[in-house]
Amino acid sequence: MKPSPFLNTLRAARSKISYWALVPAVALMCSPAFAALPTMPTPGTDMNGNAVVAGDWLGSMSAWFKAGLVIFGLIILGFMFMKVVGGAVTKWGEYTKGRADIGDLKEYMIMAIVIVGFAILMITYAFQVIGQT
Repeated sequence: MKPSPFLNTLRAARSKISYWALVPAVALMCSPAFAALPTMPTPGTDMNGNAVVAGDWLGSMSAWFKAGLVIFGLIILGFMFMKVVGGAVTKWGEYTKGRADIGDLKEYMIMAIVIVGFAILMITYAFQVIGQT
């Protein structure tokens, strides 16, 4: 059965109307936005311990590098903590299955506490040295 010419004309008109209805939305989305972007504050002092003045891009880069070192140290600590916790869970699983003794579990936990504590002390010391310079 062949559709009537009236339905074809109606479908074509509806299609043209929907295309032309989208023109203002597309034109609005394509226009550039002229918003004033805020200036980013510097994260504190530069590597020499001096306050960063406005317009000093070298001091700003030094301050951002210093903040990046701090974030990198925190990421290392977080990764180390996750590895130690994962190892403890694995060691606990071996203990519950009878493949490890309680002495192995205690030894792992004591060494994990010593290693993580040492890493926290060293990263804290590094933060203090970077902060004082």
